[in-house]
Formats: sequence, structure tokens, C-alpha cells
Amino acid sequence: MFAALIAVNGPLLITFFVMTKNSVEREMIAKKRVLLDANSKALSKALWDFDYDNLRKWATAIANDRDIFSIEILDDNDKSLALISKENSETNALNRENALFSKEITHVVDGVEHNVGTLRIRFMSSHISNAAVREVVKSAILFVVSTISVLVAALIANRFMITRPLLRLNAAIEATQRSGTRRKVDWESSDELGRVTSAFNEMQDRLDQDEAQLIRANRRLTFLYNNTPVMLYSIDSDDNIRNVSDYWLHATGYSRKDVIGRKFREFIHDDFKDEYLKNRSMLSDGKNETLELTSVFQKADGTCLDVLITETKDFDDSAHGGSSLSVMTDISKLKAAEAEILRQARTDYLTGLVNREGFADRLNAAIESSDGSDDIAVLFFDLDRFKWVNDNLGHFAGDRVLQSVTREIAQLLGEDDCFGRFGGDEFAIMLSCKSSKKRAVELATKINRTLNRPIDLGGRTLQISASVGISFYPDNAKSAEELLKASDVAMYRQKNSGRNGFCVFNEQFGKEASQQLEVKEVISEALANDWFQLHFQPIVNLETRTTIGFEGLLRLVHPERGVLPPLEYIRAAEQTGGILEIGDLVLEMGLDALERLQQSRDCQSAYVALNFSAAQFLPDLPSNLREKLTAHRVDPGRLVLEITETTLMQNSMGLDGLIEDIRKLGCTFALDDFGTGFSSLSYMHRFPVDTVKIDRSFIKGLDERSGIERTHKTAALIEAVVGLSQKLKLNVIAEGIETEAQYTRLVDLGVKTGQGFLFGKAEPLDTYLSESHTGRTETARLPNETLRNVG
Repeated sequence: MFAALIAVNGPLLITFFVMTKNSVEREMIAKKRVLLDANSKALSKALWDFDYDNLRKWATAIANDRDIFSIEILDDNDKSLALISKENSETNALNRENALFSKEITHVVDGVEHNVGTLRIRFMSSHISNAAVREVVKSAILFVVSTISVLVAALIANRFMITRPLLRLNAAIEATQRSGTRRKVDWESSDELGRVTSAFNEMQDRLDQDEAQLIRANRRLTFLYNNTPVMLYSIDSDDNIRNVSDYWLHATGYSRKDVIGRKFREFIHDDFKDEYLKNRSMLSDGKNETLELTSVFQKADGTCLDVLITETKDFDDSAHGGSSLSVMTDISKLKAAEAEILRQARTDYLTGLVNREGFADRLNAAIESSDGSDDIAVLFFDLDRFKWVNDNLGHFAGDRVLQSVTREIAQLLGEDDCFGRFGGDEFAIMLSCKSSKKRAVELATKINRTLNRPIDLGGRTLQISASVGISFYPDNAKSAEELLKASDVAMYRQKNSGRNGFCVFNEQFGKEASQQLEVKEVISEALANDWFQLHFQPIVNLETRTTIGFEGLLRLVHPERGVLPPLEYIRAAEQTGGILEIGDLVLEMGLDALERLQQSRDCQSAYVALNFSAAQFLPDLPSNLREKLTAHRVDPGRLVLEITETTLMQNSMGLDGLIEDIRKLGCTFALDDFGTGFSSLSYMHRFPVDTVKIDRSFIKGLDERSGIERTHKTAALIEAVVGLSQKLKLNVIAEGIETEAQYTRLVDLGVKTGQGFLFGKAEPLDTYLSESHTGRTETARLPNETLRNVG
């Protein structure tokens, strides 16, 4: 501190000394000049009066000043009048350093200043300098004494006010470092150090609180790390296990010493190690931010655990190699649940068989694993007339039938065969073996034989049958989808050929299916572009040969292919659901025609007959028909709806109620193609129809070219139908009359009404409304009751 004080105050003290000395010297010299000026004025009178005695006495008195070396008085001619000098060795030695001051002596007489002489005083410079030094030394001593006093006081104050609290603060810091516990400083004051020690003590309190919180948080974190029901662990960049949680050890069965330091990959199942290492490499290279994969972990007891591994990038680089936080989640139950959900998603709930998706997967797998040595056969079948079971016996009975079929067919299959239900009454079987073609035919035969046996439904016996389609891989298809489609096509071919049997797919079926698809596309275009037209064939009174009505027959007039045969597109429309839109269009065109006939002078009483498909008999048909009849403002009694026995058979449930509701509107029904079905008489009795139309196949049997025996049988059948219809008060219409011989024979048999090429082919309505056909289309005026019987 003294060195610092000297270093700081030394230059200041020297500067002060020099400046003070110079100042004192200047002040003393100024005083000497004042003395010179005063003495020069005092000597002016003596010089003016030539009083030399007083002049020398005054000079002697002036020379008594210790700082004056010599004094000399000159007259106005510079003649020395008095000279007093202090000559000795010391003064002589310092003579060269003396300072000479000269002053002219003037005397004023009558306001005029007269120069009377000169006063020369030589001062000793050393005396002046020494006097200045003495003055400065006094000030310096006073400055030094005061500075030392202040320093001593500051040291004493520093000792008590700064050093002591700082020593205590330092002691508290050292004690904290040694013991690890927070020590406070025992010092209170209102100065800066007091505030510092107070802040230090507050900091110690906060550090104590923060440390306590950190300890609690660390304990909490450790507890959570070890007890969270998720397997937590840490590994370094070399895949070495750095730490594991207690739950990880509990779940895997290992002890901590058995796993710390070992490679994590050692615990991964061999089948999954490559995938794990690949993902770890991508994480280390920075290609992925996180690692997430499912794998199989080997537990301590040798069992395996399905796990989901999630690992972050290294987050702790404080230790060599870094460390990452990883999570291993047991997903064994999730895998099992997923497998169960997948099984249920691919299993039919009613029969326990695989569903369409599950069957397709098995079929795809068989095709992919096929090496060409084995053939794959698919048998696709559905139950004939199963809809009748649901409609008449209820869905519960239908379910029992399906379960019974499943049990019976399953007994015919081997362990490697795949048996599935596609929904409804559709089933499929896959065979994969070297003799699959032969075995498929044998199995189809067994299925037909088995399903022909009666089924007991709790006191009620039911007999069903099946139509089976068979296709082979790779002969008929190259993929599972194509193979199923081929067997489906073969099954429908069998169903259309009489049911209750099997059919093997061939290439011709595929061509026909393609043609059917093409027809479906044509139907869509026809509906969009108004290619459908309704042509009308006259229905005549055979006794008078006059037209009493028209049957509307649908025609598809293609702009390039011309008129397409109805059978070519009607069946496709029924399969795709387009028949509903077509049927609605036919009804609209038929009512338009009926409205035109009603406005015609010659055809006001003619009726229109329209063919209805089974698909059109929906619950809203009566209300829909009522709206259209009202919109066209036509007599409902002049609209006849023709339905076939097939329609009655396919849609028998609730159909009689729909027919009755429509008849209440005033419309009538005709049973078309009568005699070609399985139970024509029962349908004629069960359903409230008004007219039966004898099929054209019977009319052809009346030709002599058919043979006498057949002609007699046909005539007897027609006569029986006429007689029965008369008993039931039904009208009879003969279809397909083409020759005069047929016409004459039908009249003889009592048939009142007929239609056919003999009376006119189906043509646009304008053809029959033209003047050239007026006589031909003259309509009999019949009362409403008669019209209903004729309708």
C-alpha cells in the first residue's frame, strides 16, 4: 500500500514542490522589487538636496537586509555616491549567482519629475532560493504528515471496515468449498460491504434452496427412471449399455451387473440384428433424428419379447462416447391383439371361415410360393335358391343353413385346403397340390352330392343344392384376382345352365365375360345419350282382328351397331343394377305413349302393357307409380304390368302385397311366358294377376310341321289353360302368332286375344298412329270391366 501511495503521490509531491518553490521565489522577487521601488522614492529627497550623509546612512540601513549583497547609489551622471557591499568568501563564491535590480530615482518639483540618480541593489539568489525551499519544505512536510495521517487512518478503517468483512467472506467461501455446506458471513453494516455480505448470505440461502430442489428433483427423476412401467436404458455411440432402469431389469430378468458395458445388439434376436444395426448406423450418420423400430428382445430366461425400440440422438456429451436415452416398450400384447384383429378382419363371423380378404391373401401367398410343379385350383360356389330360404323362413334359418353347409363341406377337405365364405351364400375353396385338377372335379362332385342331402332345421326339412365354378392356376389366370374371377364366371355359367352341378372355366367364358362387360358400358352410354327406345307390338282381338292394346318392347338403338337384341343387355342390366334406371325409363316412355294414345281419335281406348323386372318391385313402387300416373293424366286401368314367373319366384316375399297396392291404383297385371316355369299354376293361384300370356313355344307347337302327336298335346294344354282361366276369370293372350293356321287353331280353342308378327311387329308408336294404319289400329270400344279382363 505504501509503494502504491509513493508511486501515486511521489510525482504529485515533486510537482507540488517545484511549483511551490517557483511561486515562492517569484513572490520574494516581487517583494524585493517593491523594496527597491520604496527605497528609490525615499532616496529621491536626499539626492535632490545633495544630502550625501543621510544618503549613505539610508544605504547602510538598506544594506542590513540579509538577502542584499550590495547597494550602490548613483547620481544623474552615473557617478557613485555611495556603495555598500558584503564582501566575504561565501558572498564572493556566490557573487555570480546574485541578481541585480536597478531603479531610476526621480524627484517631483512643481509637478515636474526630475531624474536625480539610480539605485542599484544586488540580491543574493541563493538566499532567495533557500528561503523558497524552506517555505516549500514546510508545506511538503505538512502535506506528508497529513497524507501519512490519512493513510494511517485509512489503514485502520480498512482493517476494521473492509479487511475484516472480506476475511470473513473469504473464510465463508473456503469453508463452503471444504465442507460442501453453505456458510454465511457474520457481518452487518449499512455500507457497501454490508450490502455485499447481505447479498452473499441471500445467495447462500438461495443456493441451499436450489440444491434442495435439485436433490428432490434428482430423487424424483431417479425414482421415475427406475419405476416408470417402460423399459428405459442408455447406450453410447458404440452400442454399449451405460445404464438401465429397475423396470428394465424386472421386465427382462437380468441383473444390472449382467448388462452394463455389454453391447445392446447382443440381446437382439439374430433374425433382427441386421435391421437394428442398419437403423443404428443411420442414426449415427445423422440421416435420421430418431431410431424407431420393432424387434425381438431375448430375455434372461431365454424367452423372446416383442418390443418397440425408440432411441434419440446423443444428448449427453459430458462423458466419453456420449449417451442417449432409449425406450424399449413391450408390445407382445399389442402384437397378439393385432394378430387377433387381423384374424377377425379376415374371418367370417358366422361360420369361422376366412372371408374374402383372408382367402385372397392365402391365394396370393400360394401363387407367390408356387414353383410350377403344383397346380392351384379354386372352387367357387353358392347355394341355389338360398334367397327363398331367407325370404320365407327368415334369416335365422338362413344362418343355420350356412353353418350346416360349412360343417358338411369342411369334412370333405384336408388340412392344407383353404375354405372361405365371401358373404351371403358364396363360398370358395383353394386346393394346392400336384393333382389339384383331378381333385377339384372330385371335390365338386362330392359337394353337389353332399348338399343334395336334406337339412334338418329343427323339425323342418330343407333340401338345397349348389352351383360350383372351377378355375386353375396358371392355366386360367395369372393372379389371385383373375383366378377368383374365372371361377366366378364358371359358377354363373353353371347356374344359368340349370344349377346343381359344376362347371370348369374355359377361355370362351372369359370372352363372354368381356362381352358382358362391354354390354354394361354400352348400357351406361345408352342411358346417358338416350339410345333406348320403346317399340310397340299390337295386341288384337282375335275375333275381330282389331287392335285393343300395345305391348311396349324396349330397344337399344346403337348409333353404329344398330338395334341390339334385348337379351344381350337386359341380363347385364339386371346383374349391375342398371335395370332400375332402365325400368324407370321404360315406365316413363310407356306413360308418354299411353298419353298420346289417349289423345288419338282412333286409339283412345287402347291400353299399354309394359314388362317389369323383379328388381323393380321395391317398396316405393306403388307411390312412384301413382305420382307418374297423376303427372301424365292417364287412366290407370289402361296400364298393364307384365311380370314373369321368374320374377314371382325371385321376389316372392312381399310381392303379393305390392301387386295388390298397385291394383288398387287401377292398374292390371299379366303373367308373361306362362307355362315355362316350375310352378305356373301355383303362381297363378297365389298372386292376383288379371291376364295370363301363353308362351310362344306353345304356339309353335300348333304347326303341323311339329308333328301330329305334339300338335294334339299342345292344343290340349292350351285348351286346359283357356278353360282354367275362364274358371278364374282371367283373360288369355297367345304370344308369337305368326301364321294363319296358328291364328285359326287358337280361335277354335277359345283364345280371345293374341299378338305376333301376323298382326304386326314391334315398331315405333308413330307407325301405328299414322293415317296409313288407321284401319289396322281401330280399337274396339270395350267397357271398363271387359277391359280389365282383356288387359
